[in-house]
Amino acid sequence: MNVLILGAGEVGFSIAQRLASENCNVVVVDKNPQLLKRVADSMDVKTVCGHASLPSVLAQANAADTDLLIAATTNDEVNMMACQVAHSLFKVPTKLARVRESEYVDHEKLCGRDDLPIDLIISPESEAAKSIIKRFQVSSAADAQEFAGGKIQLVGLRIPPKSALAGISIKETSEAINGIPVIIVAHEHNQSWRVPTGDAVLLAGDTIYVAVARQNTDAFMDAAGLHCDESGTKHVMLVGGGHIGYIVAQHLEAMNVSLKVIEYNEERAAWLAEHLESAVVIHGDAMDRQLLEEENISEMDDFLALTNDDETNILVSLIAKKYTVPHIVTLVNRSIYADLISQIGLDVTVSPRLTTVSSVLSHIRKGRILGMSSLGDGSIEVLEAEALETSKILNKPLRKLELPPETVVGAILRDDDVVIPSGNTRIRAHDHVLMVTGSSSVLATEKLFEVHLEFF
Repeated sequence: MNVLILGAGEVGFSIAQRLASENCNVVVVDKNPQLLKRVADSMDVKTVCGHASLPSVLAQANAADTDLLIAATTNDEVNMMACQVAHSLFKVPTKLARVRESEYVDHEKLCGRDDLPIDLIISPESEAAKSIIKRFQVSSAADAQEFAGGKIQLVGLRIPPKSALAGISIKETSEAINGIPVIIVAHEHNQSWRVPTGDAVLLAGDTIYVAVARQNTDAFMDAAGLHCDESGTKHVMLVGGGHIGYIVAQHLEAMNVSLKVIEYNEERAAWLAEHLESAVVIHGDAMDRQLLEEENISEMDDFLALTNDDETNILVSLIAKKYTVPHIVTLVNRSIYADLISQIGLDVTVSPRLTTVSSVLSHIRKGRILGMSSLGDGSIEVLEAEALETSKILNKPLRKLELPPETVVGAILRDDDVVIPSGNTRIRAHDHVLMVTGSSSVLATEKLFEVHLEFF
């Protein structure tokens, strides 16, 4: 596949890195030579320096031979215009655009065959907000993702010292949680992620992802000693009322939580006070200890640091941690902070970069794959696929299947029933199968679900 990526920032860089590792022919365009040098030094791709929407620049980037264009610059209008130029002059068949402005995103009639020729608008803010709300809905979870129409959940959590999971091997998990059917599909220890074997030992401080039927999530969290006390109304403090903060605040209001929003910009604070219904909006500096104490930070159940500045989010999260707020979510854009955050004890982070990359990859693979997401630091992928009559994965006990390295079947949806598989489970035609695999094995895992010619 020939892929043209416009924008070499965090999002464009991550998408290029992932697609280049899958043997796609990637060209990256940006007007910043330093960003392009970083790309060229990190991966085997072609780079073009110039303004992303100019016909001459797109021609130099081989737009005429491009199968997929991903417009991921930081400018909405440039991204939209680039898609139009690529469509009108170069007949690029598939075009994705990163768009931040909600007025563009919310207009359903803006894009279409006779309108702006964009096949998919991706909003990093909306994707990040969805991720934050999913985490909020599962108590004590560092992450919560849904598959198979919401019937299957992947719950990410950090193991506390007193958890029933601390100090046992994965094959002993069932006994420790009273036989509730789950599979641990990803394990982080000492900042290294992998798809684990049954002999892997879980230690306090490790992070895991567990595949579980949604109806069993609460029972699992209780059995593992991971649930917080949710009696009464939840009290939430949200710092940063920008695009992401506003979207999250709207969702939280609908969930009837007691919400306080702290916004540094006076004009934005006034706007939030006008547009939010029940939230208390405070104009002030979230790093002002007196302000936080006046607003009862020590009584909060959740603290969400969602400003546009990574350093501010990290610092205010550490302040909230000092006040022993039970659940803290930190928004972080730059990949350079990924390792640092776990070292300083901030367990729950959301990256618009990673959520956007997951959305793009999911759309690219649409057809063979029903859903896709990334876990942990992005080195582990989740694929939801339908097994058809000719799929290679059918009718053998899972223990006898030759799966790609670091690959596991996490769950199966069969006739609306969730099956958490064992080694004797056999996959049947039309099962929806949740596969968890290392990034290097994604293509091999996809091939297990390929449709052969005799199917037609």
